[in-house]
Amino acid sequence: MAIFSGIAAIVSGVASAIGAVSSFIGGLGVIGSTLLKAAVGVGLNYLASAVAGKNKASTASFAVNGQLQSGGTVPRSIIFGMTATAGSLVYANTWGNAGKTPNAYVTQVIAVADAPIKSLLVAVVNGVACEIDFDHPHAEYGWPVLDYRKGTTDYLWLKFYDGKQTQADSFLVNRVSSAARPYENTRVGHGVAYVIATSRVNQELFSGFPSFKFVLDGMRLYDPSKDSSVGGNGNQRWSDASTWGGDGDRLPVVQLYNLMRGIRWNGQWLYGLQTVTDRRLPSGHWIAQIGKCRTLIQGKDGLEPIYRSGAEVQVSAAIQDAAQAMLTACNGRLAEIGGTYKPFIGVSDEPVMTFIDADILSTEEQSFTPFFGLSDTVNGISASYPSQDDAWNMAEAPPIYNSDYEVEDGNRRLLSDVSLDFVPYAEQVQRLMQAALKEARRARRHTFSMPPMFWQLEPGDIIAWSSNRNGYQEKRFRVDGVLDQPNLDAVLDLTEVDPADYSWNTGTDYRSPVTGSVSSGLAATQPMYGWQALPATIYDANGKARRPSIKVSCDPGQDDVANVWVRVRLKASKMVVFDSSATAYAAPFEWVLNGTFLPATLYQAQGRFVPYSNRATEWGDWIDVLTPDVRFLAGVDFDPYDGTIGLSGLGDDLANYQDWIGSGLRNVQSTLEELDARIAGLDLGNAYARQQLRQQIRVVADGVTADWSLAVDVVASANAATASRVETLTASFNSVTAGFTSRINALAATDVAISNRVDTLTASLTDTKTGLQNTSSAVSTLQASVNTTNGNVAAVANALTSLSAASASGDVASANFRMTAMGGPTGYARIGAEARQGGNGNWRSAAWYLDVPNDASLPSRFVVEAGQFVVVAGGNLNNPFVVDGNAVRMNVANIGIVTAGEIRSSNGKMAISLNSGTIVISS
Repeated sequence: MAIFSGIAAIVSGVASAIGAVSSFIGGLGVIGSTLLKAAVGVGLNYLASAVAGKNKASTASFAVNGQLQSGGTVPRSIIFGMTATAGSLVYANTWGNAGKTPNAYVTQVIAVADAPIKSLLVAVVNGVACEIDFDHPHAEYGWPVLDYRKGTTDYLWLKFYDGKQTQADSFLVNRVSSAARPYENTRVGHGVAYVIATSRVNQELFSGFPSFKFVLDGMRLYDPSKDSSVGGNGNQRWSDASTWGGDGDRLPVVQLYNLMRGIRWNGQWLYGLQTVTDRRLPSGHWIAQIGKCRTLIQGKDGLEPIYRSGAEVQVSAAIQDAAQAMLTACNGRLAEIGGTYKPFIGVSDEPVMTFIDADILSTEEQSFTPFFGLSDTVNGISASYPSQDDAWNMAEAPPIYNSDYEVEDGNRRLLSDVSLDFVPYAEQVQRLMQAALKEARRARRHTFSMPPMFWQLEPGDIIAWSSNRNGYQEKRFRVDGVLDQPNLDAVLDLTEVDPADYSWNTGTDYRSPVTGSVSSGLAATQPMYGWQALPATIYDANGKARRPSIKVSCDPGQDDVANVWVRVRLKASKMVVFDSSATAYAAPFEWVLNGTFLPATLYQAQGRFVPYSNRATEWGDWIDVLTPDVRFLAGVDFDPYDGTIGLSGLGDDLANYQDWIGSGLRNVQSTLEELDARIAGLDLGNAYARQQLRQQIRVVADGVTADWSLAVDVVASANAATASRVETLTASFNSVTAGFTSRINALAATDVAISNRVDTLTASLTDTKTGLQNTSSAVSTLQASVNTTNGNVAAVANALTSLSAASASGDVASANFRMTAMGGPTGYARIGAEARQGGNGNWRSAAWYLDVPNDASLPSRFVVEAGQFVVVAGGNLNNPFVVDGNAVRMNVANIGIVTAGEIRSSNGKMAISLNSGTIVISS
């Protein structure tokens, strides 16, 4: 750390006793023995002391407090800049139930600062930095911690108060507080920043109470460079703390300025010096040094301020130690000059004077130190710092060695080790180390007397010296001390400097530190390995292709896996059509799915391991797969008669038709959900037009209600336009209710256009004694849509009428009529009608279907499915055409040509085998 032999004078208020002697406080990188020898006894600096094994200038530590403190003797602390702390526990309690689990929640109140700060940035939970959902806080518990969310259930929440709160937290007072551990409404914590951490019991996530470090953006500070009244640029004023705060809060010189003038809250002194006024801190000089901190430098992640700092400072720490740590963060020094204090940071300023050998008073004593003694010599440096990549634990930066320096020093490696507690920035740490080591090699020191014109020099000034005697050409020196003589001469103590010591090139100079392994102790979520999805075909017993399918496979080498959960969805609509976790994880670790898939259709499949244990697994990626073009009636491949009719797969086709008409209402609901999802996803932030209309009429009298409402919403946004209209009529009289709902939607976007209308009529009667209900409903819908997927356009139109009547006994009668027209090579035009009746698993139905595929190679079809199909012409009931489950029946047939295998008489007396050419007559 920096040398602070003179800061004690500041703290004690006796700095003026030094008189004309200007003492100098060196920062990181100041290497030397004494200043003005016996006149000012500064002693060895921090690096030299470390090398020589002597006591360091400061033994104070401002490392991140990683252990939650508790008890009544915890010192107060303040937060400078960005840093982390575990804080101190001020209250804890268990409370509440989760299902049947009592005391399922534990809430901890953790104080993190004893003066207001700006914000909570990150939470490090059980050693791992976690993501906080700042956008969706729980109404009571606060922000969910996403790393502790399982499925849709949260198990950890955080709530933050910055210290400016004026009342106690209602959640603590009304929910967490108990008779045994009360939390009174008087516990406001005014001026104290604190975090409320609430966790829900879960043995997988927590083996005990969770531990925390909170990354904080510290207190707002006064920045004179932002105060136009003192030479800066801005509206900050020392007298008005409400104007404070900005990027200067993280700059070490701004932090030091506030420390010198004293940290106060609500008019009360908290820490720092108490009597230093702005006159003793020359604003012009301080503003210039603040500007040097703010100077941008190219780092590995882009441009960044060259010097930043942050740490938690306990008020029990010596003020000089805190000031020393701030100066260390910026290669800084602090000079006391006649009662005023000036910082000098980083690269040296431009020379304020130049001189030559002839200007030196040759009549007075001179001294020259060309090199250091062994105790003051360093040729390597190591440093520790709070590493953000190591959960804010102290980490070692890559050490800097220099073989050339070691040769110069007699093949010795002379290391200095420093602790940069105020610097949680890895690249800045390495910049500080490199500059400090280079400056540590600047051994040339001169002490001599100069004429009165050099009285104007002050400690910290830079001068340029051209010396034939020493071979200097405008060589730069820093004034480390000035001793004013009675005869007006000035004795100068000079140390060589070189701006090149502070040069930095990220590409060549930066070395990535080796970060430690930090883990929460939770088992990692297992991903899906080796997931593949390929087209597949299901064959019948004769080896004929019957149905399109999908084959999925995964990595076979997984332990603790019982099953594989497989989901398949249509890529165009994202509708899941297959969802099963019953697939046993066994050789050959590939499965042909037994689902209903359309031919030549693009699907997506994903999988997830289902373990025997309750450990977490995650879904793999959705993988595209195009099903093969296998159809139920793919041609003349099977004929129960002569092989020319092409009825292969008729049973599957009929099942397909039944599913198509039976899924009508489900498809309507799916379309409405898709519309709602698309409307919800509109970029309404960029909407340039929106209008809404809401109307309602309602009357109520003696339990009789009549209601009418209308809602219209039209939106035009940057990526879509939508219009919706919902009208509802309801009438109720005691246990009788009748209603009508009409919903109309229209959506137009880049890749889709959808129009939809659904009209629903309902009527119900409830038996007041049994509570059973008789209901009837009629639904009519019209849909039209055009979708574009991967350059392919799909146009679909649907019409559906669905009637349903249900009695209180459980019997249900329904009638469905549906028409669909689908464009494209795999499309079709289809009309169907179905009537069903039954209940409790016992159903009867009758239906017919008209089907015309777009593929001209497939036949058009009229299919009738009923227990009995009857055709009557002209009301003549004597000669019907009848088809039942056993035969086709006709009383009279007029047939020109008959092709058959065998002809039998109705009484079995005669049989003619046309294929074998035999006639059998029996008596």
